[in-house]
Amino acid sequence: MITLELGNDSFSLDGDIITLRQAISAVESDGGLSNNESITAVVIDGETYALNHVEEVLDNTLAELNYPSLRIQNSYEIAFEALDDCLGYIDQLLDKIIITTAEFNKSNIDEANLYFADLIEVLELYIHLITRIHATARKGNPEFFADNEMVKNLEIHLFSVIKALVPAREKNDIVMLSDLLEYELMDNLKQWKEKAIPLIQQSKINI
Repeated sequence: MITLELGNDSFSLDGDIITLRQAISAVESDGGLSNNESITAVVIDGETYALNHVEEVLDNTLAELNYPSLRIQNSYEIAFEALDDCLGYIDQLLDKIIITTAEFNKSNIDEANLYFADLIEVLELYIHLITRIHATARKGNPEFFADNEMVKNLEIHLFSVIKALVPAREKNDIVMLSDLLEYELMDNLKQWKEKAIPLIQQSKINI
């Protein structure tokens, strides 16, 4: 028997019968998680695994897994952990910009268009993630951002670059595309990496 305690709530599960899948479901539905909390990982024998990496053992009983623990985080904590993913996206994008512009400059248009489409796909993922992180960080510590608009200004500039890329691509304006990618977008992303993301990290508070 294992007892789970979450806030003021507690309940017992028979580890010899209950599977990891059932335990996760029980915590999510009846465990008293607040609206901004979620299970993000499972700790098995001291090793931490993201939820999407435990599919193979979801139907094992808790006893078979030596009574694992569940990692529960709020959206604020999750947002700051995701900043590392943003840095990874930026590195990918910088590499893709170099490759894409090189193909455009060599007039390998078909090849360049393929690289460009891939670049835009990753860029959309990055924008979706960083804007959510910034909004969460700003909400958690509004005083920190009250007198510092750098992140907001970089967001605005990034959106303006994306807006300019679309018509340039539709018109096959290779010169404009190359300039936007090689100078505007690359410079913007470097500022995110060197200034904005470290600034967001500095804003973190314990909540």
